[in-house]
Amino acid sequence: MLLDQAGSCSARQAEGLLRRPLARALIAPTLILAPFIWVSAALAQAPEPGPQDETRGEARRLYNNACAPCHGRRGDGEGPAARQLGRPQPRDFTAAVFKFRSTPTGYLPTDENLFRIISMGVPGTWMPAWDRLLSEEQRWSLVRFIKGFSGSFAEELVAPVSIPDEPGSSPQVVRDGRFVYEVLNCWQCHGMNGRGDGPSAGRLTDYKDRKIKPYDFTRGGPKSARYLYRTLATGLDGTPMPAYEREALAFPGGADADLGRVEEGLGPAAADGLADYLAGQPSSEELAKMNDEALDLLVERRRWAVVYYVQSLARGKDALYWLMVEDPEAQGR
Repeated sequence: MLLDQAGSCSARQAEGLLRRPLARALIAPTLILAPFIWVSAALAQAPEPGPQDETRGEARRLYNNACAPCHGRRGDGEGPAARQLGRPQPRDFTAAVFKFRSTPTGYLPTDENLFRIISMGVPGTWMPAWDRLLSEEQRWSLVRFIKGFSGSFAEELVAPVSIPDEPGSSPQVVRDGRFVYEVLNCWQCHGMNGRGDGPSAGRLTDYKDRKIKPYDFTRGGPKSARYLYRTLATGLDGTPMPAYEREALAFPGGADADLGRVEEGLGPAAADGLADYLAGQPSSEELAKMNDEALDLLVERRRWAVVYYVQSLARGKDALYWLMVEDPEAQGR
């Protein structure tokens, strides 16, 4: 039998069956779609939109039906479907650690951030978009309910990070972005070609000490330039992905440039190309003479260059992405 008495498949049974070509062809799609089937069944019981959603009791019922299968009734990310999802695991709302925010690293997301994630989902993960399934009122009630899992939301929130206007890409900007990518050691996790296969990739863990994979940029996820810029500026809290702020991005060029790690990790050829780029960048002395406005412009220019380089690595969208609603920012909506 594929399912044990509890209705779950044991690892040994699944492994044995999946070695058989016919069984693999029949079972694999079911395993992939199981979380979506679970959520769809839960939605059939969801309350109709209306004024009653203003009450926490109705919000709880909505949460239990639509969210608890993955995030758990206690909001701890330990829902009955969580173990079947693989990585990344559902968010633990009780920890108040959120990856996707417009606020600086270490700070809580805004209500609008939470509403957007609920509405648009997280393409490339099991988090679906609810904007076509739940009313706006229901989604806002979920925002308020989710915040109740942690007392941290009682603290005063900070303003979102400002995102400047896009300068636009060009072959030269993409080339510069590759060099900034090297200096910031992005390749250590994401790999030089952005496949998520850097030398540190196999050792990464999240804030709960669970293994975590760097994003594979070649998958071509729905990341708009502004979205990527925001990620570089704010980081992904709870993961090894830091916020790249002025301290990291205002690196010196010229004779003060440090090529040791790049040469050791990527070889002399990569270091030679990087050396040519850094020769035209401000030295430590020149950086020290810059005012805040000039430094901010330098940081912005380098962030945008990395954004456009990362976008240039995209090779297409995988099957999991197409199961999700596309990011509206990528479509300009």
